[in-house]
Amino acid sequence: MRVLIAVLAFATTTTLAHAEVRNFFSPEVKGARVDACLSDGACGKPAADAFCKAEGYDHAMIFQRENAASTRIIDSGQACSDGSCTAFRQVKCFTSKSDLASLQ
Repeated sequence: MRVLIAVLAFATTTTLAHAEVRNFFSPEVKGARVDACLSDGACGKPAADAFCKAEGYDHAMIFQRENAASTRIIDSGQACSDGSCTAFRQVKCFTSKSDLASLQ
């Protein structure tokens, strides 16, 4: 049993050693807060995933939203400035790529 636990612990740390996670607080694109929706109307996870992919990550692990005066939609660049916009407060991105440092 101890051997099995040791093997599982090693496998987990080996796998995680190649993963990268980054928190983006109040993320921006082209000088504006990232809108929580895409141009096709999909909101939340799809928009967070698009932001993470634009930053070189695989997908979003978690995200938080908040009201904002203005935002920019990540996939179209279209601006929202009518005061009823929803921006990401935080997006936590994940990738299993080991060469992420070379992308930044």
